[in-house]
Amino acid sequence: MSTHSYVGIPDPAQPGHVRLRYVHSDGNPYRMIPALRGIWAGAAAGDTKRLTTLLLEHHWDYLDPEMTDGSDSTPLAGEELIPGIGMTLAATGGDGEVLPPEPIIVTTLTAARDLDAQWIYLLDPGTDTVTMYLSNGTAYGTEPLAS
Repeated sequence: MSTHSYVGIPDPAQPGHVRLRYVHSDGNPYRMIPALRGIWAGAAAGDTKRLTTLLLEHHWDYLDPEMTDGSDSTPLAGEELIPGIGMTLAATGGDGEVLPPEPIIVTTLTAARDLDAQWIYLLDPGTDTVTMYLSNGTAYGTEPLAS
């Protein structure tokens, strides 16, 4: 069974709102925090603003900083393997046609309970941290991206 989660940032244009992308699998903190740290140190070169840009480009099947072009994972229709980050998520229609990508989700943390996720991870480029929230919007803890 997969643990659904969201990654994102506080919305700079709308105080009290967040900008989120869905992550389908491996959303527990014991997996997500090391994955975010690995992507931050690798693909984002220790730049949290760059990390947020990379993560907010797609919804994700899963995040994996060890992902390379030679990885054993085979993308499904419409998915894309992005080295150092993970596998994007794509939706297909009933006829197998790949649907256009979903837009970024903008919501409030209090409305997050309506999302299909157990965890929400908000990145803070100012402090190079990630704060974990439960699905009801309650803060669970904050971790540095540098390990």
